[in-house]
Amino acid sequence: MALEPRLAQLLKLIVERYVQTAQPVSSKELCDTFGLTVSSATVRNHMSDLETLGYIAQPHTSSGRIPTEQAYRYYIANLSEESRKRPIMNVTITVQRITRAPTMEERLHALAKDVAQASGEAVMVATSRPWSATVGVENLLRKPDFRTEEAIEGLASAFEKFDGALQKMLRVAGDDVKVVLGVENPFGPDLASVVVRHRLPDGTQGVMSIVGPLRMDYPRNMAILSQAKTINEGNKKLFT
Repeated sequence: MALEPRLAQLLKLIVERYVQTAQPVSSKELCDTFGLTVSSATVRNHMSDLETLGYIAQPHTSSGRIPTEQAYRYYIANLSEESRKRPIMNVTITVQRITRAPTMEERLHALAKDVAQASGEAVMVATSRPWSATVGVENLLRKPDFRTEEAIEGLASAFEKFDGALQKMLRVAGDDVKVVLGVENPFGPDLASVVVRHRLPDGTQGVMSIVGPLRMDYPRNMAILSQAKTINEGNKKLFT
């Protein structure tokens, strides 16, 4: 269902502010942060509409709200093509270091480490040989999303099911970068995956996925993964 433009714009601001701060977002904060020309009371009314529609929720008795899975789905579906593929200027994928690795698997592992560092998330990489690796899980443990014992246990449980998640990821990945949320996500409903399939110069098929909390910078991570796919498929020196 398409939202009215005023609600769609407000939802975009809520999602992006929550991704940035990891704190529930209030109407006053939105007005102060983004210089909105409407009153805080008007923003509260709009937020009430979004809550009724299921796009935001109140995690406790504070005045702030957080995006729901439905909100992230709407946000991702309405990203412009420019946002999905925008250049990420401060991402460093060190091709020279990667090419020094002696095997294809070690080079893919090095590339995954660069993607994990650039995204600040965990990264899973696999090929049809079969071979797989996961790097950057420590990135997730530093996030506020995984501070509670329950959240840490859930994260551990998700990665304990790695083999099954890998098979699902190989099935859901496509040639274009996509986002998998909720029950569709092989790593569980509390995590999100940005995933793409790629083909190496020798014909080997592979898949790479950025895995993190629902509170993820989707445009940035989609762009990072798109760049990694380009490197995989466009630099024959990496994998020959």
